[in-house]
Amino acid sequence: MSDSDSTLSPEPQRTIKIIFISDYVCAFCYIGNKSLKDAIAACRDLDVRFDVEFRPFTLLCQSSVPEVPKVKGEKVPNRRDYLVRKLAGLPLAEDGIVARSTLAHRLSVKAYKVGGQAMQGHLNDILFKAAFADCQDVSDVEFLADAAEKVGLMDKTEAITFLQDTDCKNCVNQMIDAARASGVNGVPSIIIDGKWALNGVQSTECYLQILRKIAQSSSMTECASVVSVES
Repeated sequence: MSDSDSTLSPEPQRTIKIIFISDYVCAFCYIGNKSLKDAIAACRDLDVRFDVEFRPFTLLCQSSVPEVPKVKGEKVPNRRDYLVRKLAGLPLAEDGIVARSTLAHRLSVKAYKVGGQAMQGHLNDILFKAAFADCQDVSDVEFLADAAEKVGLMDKTEAITFLQDTDCKNCVNQMIDAARASGVNGVPSIIIDGKWALNGVQSTECYLQILRKIAQSSSMTECASVVSVES
């Protein structure tokens, strides 16, 4: 037997699957995305890899904000006015645009299919920043097409065709229906390793505790009850 034959192959690196159900018009999802990213960055010392998949959820109903692309020059609802009305007049200094996120979700699902978590994560950063830091319209076809080109998903012309068609629409709808059927009625909702369910905004420290606990588990097939953590 040769030395190469007697050398044991290293065990495959443990993969921790994280499903992050969110909406691009949700400020709590914007915050939660950052907390999760920071926690994963702080786990570089662990012998695990993370597969993070963002799945869609829509908070705005079609009757409040239309899904169809807006006509150029048409007035866009102001986010502050919309939320003040929905929140019965509570004071809110936030500015921005109210827009349905279906097109953005379709692009995000496509990004994960084509480029995995790296491409989808890059797109998420662009979309969340646009919605909450730059007050841009995340339902605008031109903006989304530019974003698709920027992350390397497809060129702008292809992206416009994709967004004006129905590709990935059924997939997005099925994911949203599945989330609601499993009891999700608000976001963010995060499933970690199929064992931990977190609802609402969590701190980086909370994510770290869970990720390290899972990573340090001695058995990859250990069964555990789902633990629900409410914010």
